[in-house]
Amino acid sequence: MIEIPEEIKSLYRENNIFKQTVKTARLRFYDGSIDLLYPGDNVWPSDDLFPVDDTPMLLVDKDQISSESFVLEQAVCDTKDLKFGECSAARLEIIVNNVNMDVTGKEFTLSIEVGDYEMMLGIYKVASFVRQADVSKKKIVAYDRMLNFDIDVSAWYRSLTFPMTLKKYRDSLCEFIGIRQQEITLPLDDMEVTRSIDPSKLSGRDAMKAICEINGCFGQIDITGRFKYVFLGSSGLFPSEELYPADDIFPSQLEGETLSHYNPSGTTYEDFLTYGIDKVQIRQEEGDVGASYGRGTNAYTIQGNFLVFGKKAEDLLNIAITVYDQISGKVYRPCKIVTQALPWIEPGDGIICYTSDDVIETYCLKRTIKGIQAMMDTFEAAGTRERKESFGIPTQIIQLEGKTAIIKKSVGEVSARLSDLKEETESKFIQTAEQILQEVTRATQAEASLKLTADQINLSVKNLKEYTEGQFRVTADQILAKVSKGDVSAEISVESGGVNIRGNRFSWTSDFSSMTSDGKLTCRNIVAINGVFSGNLSSTSFYANGNAVAFGDFYVSADGTNLLRSNRGWFRVNSQGAPEGSPGGDYASLYVGGQGYGGVTINGIGTIDTGGSIQCSDVYLRDSWTAGWGLLRMLKDLYNRVGALER
Repeated sequence: MIEIPEEIKSLYRENNIFKQTVKTARLRFYDGSIDLLYPGDNVWPSDDLFPVDDTPMLLVDKDQISSESFVLEQAVCDTKDLKFGECSAARLEIIVNNVNMDVTGKEFTLSIEVGDYEMMLGIYKVASFVRQADVSKKKIVAYDRMLNFDIDVSAWYRSLTFPMTLKKYRDSLCEFIGIRQQEITLPLDDMEVTRSIDPSKLSGRDAMKAICEINGCFGQIDITGRFKYVFLGSSGLFPSEELYPADDIFPSQLEGETLSHYNPSGTTYEDFLTYGIDKVQIRQEEGDVGASYGRGTNAYTIQGNFLVFGKKAEDLLNIAITVYDQISGKVYRPCKIVTQALPWIEPGDGIICYTSDDVIETYCLKRTIKGIQAMMDTFEAAGTRERKESFGIPTQIIQLEGKTAIIKKSVGEVSARLSDLKEETESKFIQTAEQILQEVTRATQAEASLKLTADQINLSVKNLKEYTEGQFRVTADQILAKVSKGDVSAEISVESGGVNIRGNRFSWTSDFSSMTSDGKLTCRNIVAINGVFSGNLSSTSFYANGNAVAFGDFYVSADGTNLLRSNRGWFRVNSQGAPEGSPGGDYASLYVGGQGYGGVTINGIGTIDTGGSIQCSDVYLRDSWTAGWGLLRMLKDLYNRVGALER
């Protein structure tokens, strides 16, 4: 509440029928930033200090102002229920006459003079300067310096040296924005702030909202253009609406302005009092275990405030206790009160209004001043009997450090997630009616997951650095194991119809056989089934399958033809075409020959075919007539006998 003399307050409360109650508005425009020289918050300056140390570039006085076009809106909280941390900008609208200079983007001071007392109502910057139907008139729409916070401060945040106290953190933010602060010690000024986010974008107003929220206050720009922290004052000690006692038992505890008059036709209020906040819960997101303080049911939830990311459980509890001390028990009546203008009342102040049959004890959460000569004030406080879940600042950012434990329960899902943001690890368990999923992740390094559904079990392990992955999948029809690295993979599939092994390279090692990845096979024994070997074995000097065996320069059949031959065909033994029971058995035919030399064929029916000569040491015939002599001996004996006859 602005401190001004009581006699000036009386003039504002009077009807506008006396000379001393006539009100005059002034707008003073400046080229640069306005720096007011107020010596203190509660001391109105002397004339030699008011209002600034520079002469204005443009003065818009009463003759140039359409007085009843004046509208000033201010708020600490313009939501349907109390939401701490809000930083609302004040909005001014006014129509001026015969102002030819384009004042778009210029800052100006607004003051109201009554009874020779000029009262400052703030510093504003022109957002739009629009010509009206009457070309001599232009509408000014302007906002206070809260809009200065609507810039990206992510570069500022990344440049900070952490850890630091909250006091240094907020001082640095306001210095970066270029706005001074009212001197104050916040409840959590000594709290350690660490780097808990890595934002690509971060709004300056969101950063300030986070500060105000965990201190249980609101942010506002005061009439000198400085940022101030607004706390709601104490309220009545009413345990509940039903137990509201007589006034002589529980007198009002609300600190604020008592209204002497109000407009009954424009004033409305609820029949109930809001229940005071009796519990504070702090969590990172919905389902997070977080920390809470207070045993009540009308809880205020701080959610998504990055200043508490990564805090230990005991630190979160201390923060919750601090916030609870600031915001608990604020009981008020939701209402809208219309009365004569009381510009010294500021958003956040308490208001007591006595009606014909009730007492309205409330807070000025939002106010609207309209008109100048017939200046009226509308004070508003929205609220519900009992709070619904209320969340803090919805900041979309990347978290870097901290630990969280999040449990979610709903009709469609039960899940649990544990995160260590500093170590970049996370594990989660998700169960739905369709599946159960378990997953463990180390960011940019490794990931493992197990997924169970009604028709499949899937296990996966990934090395994100090496781009490798191992998978194991089980269905009713198949068991599949697969390992891959980039485009190279190997897999084994077990199905009802067989086992399939596929890969760019394949090897095995056992006690009795082995094969290297380049295809070298070593076997101690090779066994044919039912006397038949099926399949293929091969090397540079050996080949075997179900039809034949080749070794070195020779080929042996295995299909019943009883063939033995050299690769060039110069030597061949077989029984193909031999009569049953022929002498020589299966090997009824022998061929020996060579390129350019003819050949000799000996077959099982006792014939020798030759295209050249036959050379041997002796020839023995099986006929009994030979009496075991060889052909050579018989020829020698015959030669000797013929020679004897010649002699």
